Amino acid sequence: MLKNRLRAAELVAQDFLKLENAADEAATLAATCMTTMLQQRAEANLPVATGVEALQLIADAAQDLVKARQRIVEAHGALVSVRSGIGLRAYRDESECPDMAGSAMNPTRLAVVA
Repeated sequence: MLKNRLRAAELVAQDFLKLENAADEAATLAATCMTTMLQQRAEANLPVATGVEALQLIADAAQDLVKARQRIVEAHGALVSVRSGIGLRAYRDESECPDMAGSAMNPTRLAVVA
């Protein structure tokens, strides 16, 4: 039974880490896109209002992506509770997790679990 729990925890951890990385990448791409839009408008000597609606939509999307990332951070903490609840207190090294200082959660380190 412990073997099944450990395997489940590992599978969830693998996908969760991919999700965390994808959220960071998406937010980064949104910010990069905004920068490129602004730079290229200026380099093409287009009026300042050119593309402003699209720029605002991308800015809104970037904000949504940052909010989504925060929810993923919160889910990370919830998974730690699941770990304890299924008897895997020692699963994974907590040093593998990102620093959570300054987040809405108070722990400074968390571990990924099933």
